[in-house]
Amino acid sequence: MPNPPETEFVGDCHCGAIRVALHVRDGAALSPRRCGCGFCRRHGGLYVSTPDARLTVQVSDAAAVNRYQFGHRTAEFLVCRNCGVVPTVLSTIDGHLYGIVNANVLDPPLQMAEPPPVADYDAEEPAGRLARRKERWIGDVTVVEGVEGVEGVEGADGAGDVAG
Repeated sequence: MPNPPETEFVGDCHCGAIRVALHVRDGAALSPRRCGCGFCRRHGGLYVSTPDARLTVQVSDAAAVNRYQFGHRTAEFLVCRNCGVVPTVLSTIDGHLYGIVNANVLDPPLQMAEPPPVADYDAEEPAGRLARRKERWIGDVTVVEGVEGVEGVEGADGAGDVAG
């Protein structure tokens, strides 16, 4: 049986050190949302995910990535040390890697009919937080470090476009 049609969304941090390719089955809802925590508000995070999507994260230089954690330390925000952008957030749950994508890094930008809701997860206990992520986050995540030109990540040549 052939694979169902899908749409590919690609993007990267400003300097291109962290690139993402999100493959979503046509018709699947991406459920964009803003996180209301201080870190995400300050970074303008607008996150998308759907459980049956595939996500490839390509890091051209591991030294350029800060894997930032705070609070319960149940997620890693991949922050580019060069440009400060957060393209993706990862969480390992029961030995399995899950992720979400910051829609602000996608090119072309994601079109939304309405402003996305702001989610408040401050009252969530770690167990509930991990259960929610297993249900809503992308469950097929691959991270490739130190390799340029990864298949499925358009323009992944590690060069990046830096505007003056």
